[in-house]
Amino acid sequence: MSVSASAVPVLVARDLEVVRAGRTLAHVDTLELLPGDVHVLLGANGAGKSTLLKALNGLEEARGTLELEGRAVATAAARLALRRRTAAVFQRPYLLATSVRHNVESGLRLRGVARAEARRRAAAALDLLGIAHLAARRPDRLSGGEAQRVSIARALAVDPAVLFLDEPLAALDPPTRRTLVTELLDIFAARAMAVVWVTHDRDEALAVGDCVSFLEQGRIVQTGSAVDLFAHPASASFADFLGLDAYLEGEIVNAADGSTRLRLASGVEIACREAADGPAVACLPPEDVVLFAGPPAEHSTSLRNVLPGMVKSVSPSGRLLHVVVAAESTEIAALVTRAAAEELGIEVGGYVVAAFKASAVHPIARHERRLS
Repeated sequence: MSVSASAVPVLVARDLEVVRAGRTLAHVDTLELLPGDVHVLLGANGAGKSTLLKALNGLEEARGTLELEGRAVATAAARLALRRRTAAVFQRPYLLATSVRHNVESGLRLRGVARAEARRRAAAALDLLGIAHLAARRPDRLSGGEAQRVSIARALAVDPAVLFLDEPLAALDPPTRRTLVTELLDIFAARAMAVVWVTHDRDEALAVGDCVSFLEQGRIVQTGSAVDLFAHPASASFADFLGLDAYLEGEIVNAADGSTRLRLASGVEIACREAADGPAVACLPPEDVVLFAGPPAEHSTSLRNVLPGMVKSVSPSGRLLHVVVAAESTEIAALVTRAAAEELGIEVGGYVVAAFKASAVHPIARHERRLS
């Protein structure tokens, strides 16, 4: 979705913060949004995502530097100009009590677009979102998915320099969400549109984001591609948010041969990603753990860590089963299909072998006891 790395940023924020009653509600050191980028603001409810989004689109007064298309947004007039060059869609569609067509035209008319041109552009936006047949319908006769499509069509019709989306899919059912995500990504790519997308859903962030910023207490604490962030969370709290509920605690030991190991309390050493020597806590994503009924044959697998243990618990996790294995003074979680669990004879108290690659063990903290 992203365009050339040499492109000029559409939106730039530096040392931008929202302060109320002496309390900082949102802060970003640096954020640059390129044409064609979908930048996701990810975090738990109350993390400050929506507040930061409103600061970025001029709806929330903020300190610091904000630039749109190379021009500083430092006055009330400049904030108004920013809002006229951008558009926002929120979790709940805010529609006027008039026809769908008039709703989509309204953003254009507010920006001074002539009536005939507004009608032409609104019709194109309705067609783009697949709701041209709803043009004469009123909002109270729309489904939730249809109403959100109208809201998005209204935003796209103004051809914004930046589109701000605040939990746009949260109120929709899963099939509608999947369909709309696919359609929106095609639209964004075709228009090389810059997008800021707020969500608390990790799967949604992974599906839509070119770049993801994770927020805690109003601050961006980690930024990168979704794949990199989800594989390498920089804090225990981020790992918790991602559902990485298996932690390994011990001592990082770097050997002369260049390998890095995490020495557990039992003395067993786990091959892991590179880290500095000393006390450490590492997370192990359950999807990276493979279970065997017995020790795998030598040289039959590239999984460097092989630990026997006892099944402590088995619980549903969507279509999969979440299996916790007590092994070597620690606990390891794995996700397996129901068919695989049946084939392996997995049951509480049973014997299994957990295996995983060194690259799956990611140290996320030092001198921090995270295990509960």
